[in-house]
Amino acid sequence: MDPARFSLAVPSDPELEARITAAVAAQGDPKISVDQGTTTVLEFQAHTADMMLRSRVVQALEAAVGPDWQQLIRPIE
Repeated sequence: MDPARFSLAVPSDPELEARITAAVAAQGDPKISVDQGTTTVLEFQAHTADMMLRSRVVQALEAAVGPDWQQLIRPIE
């Protein structure tokens, strides 16, 4: 299976990026890699279905940022 990919534009805030990365890392398998594409883009990738990756990243965002994460962060299509 090709890895699913999901990218988000986030404010340039190292503390926020660290919280999101930690929340993703705390989840189970398959592991999700997080790479900083530019100073404001985080790219997530995992060997899983696209919807599963998006669901797990959203769960991590809710844990790291809170239920209003969409006010700060937007998906990149």
